[in-house]
Amino acid sequence: MSLPVLSASRSQIMLACRLATRLPFDEPPPGPAAQMGTRFHELVEGALLAQQWVPLDPLDAAFEVPLRSALEWFTSTAMPSASVVMTEQAFELKPIGGYVNEPGRREPHWRDSMVCTALEKRGHREYPKNPGAFYGTADVVILESGAAHVIDWKTGRKSDAHGPQLASLALMVAEVYKLSHVKATAVYVDLKSGKVKAESRMLDSFDLHVHAGELVSIFKGRSIGGQLPDPTPGKHCFYCPALGCPEKLRK
Repeated sequence: MSLPVLSASRSQIMLACRLATRLPFDEPPPGPAAQMGTRFHELVEGALLAQQWVPLDPLDAAFEVPLRSALEWFTSTAMPSASVVMTEQAFELKPIGGYVNEPGRREPHWRDSMVCTALEKRGHREYPKNPGAFYGTADVVILESGAAHVIDWKTGRKSDAHGPQLASLALMVAEVYKLSHVKATAVYVDLKSGKVKAESRMLDSFDLHVHAGELVSIFKGRSIGGQLPDPTPGKHCFYCPALGCPEKLRK
């Protein structure tokens, strides 16, 4: 047991409840659905890296329909004229204090308050786990002529909780590649029917600036000693693996 790694996938929980950043997490072993989702991600990554259909092992035969649907969506919608396509790209985002005041600057910029670096591949979701950093892995990053498109494959139900995760990934991409706006898309793939539904959002410099401030507030709240903050109950409680939370709604 240890304090949770601050990550894009937990953005919604940590923004909704500051107590979640201060309690140890007990990571349960992945269930069947999570294992299937992980395997689907691996298969999509392999196909994109090979830039062609990769014959499936008989054990993965059940993924053929949803995998073909995901790749068809990617080819027809997300990849026209793309110059650089990266898969499973991890990032480390660190706060560096307050905003830097410069003469003539009308308002602060998120790049004054944090720095982000792209990490070398360490395997599926393996981070250095620096307690003073925030991590995220983009399933796909497409770069083309000063623009970027971040894609996150989802094999579960559509949820508003994915919004903060996508915003965090978009912020990381914008910081690393010095962009002022990033398109972020959650692609929901039904592993049974193969149906694909995508939801996109364009985050401009104002959106990224606001989200950067929200992430910095997580770090500030985590560093405060003394009494723990009160829990903030909500839908996120069902997914929160924090231990010792007094909120009775947690199950």
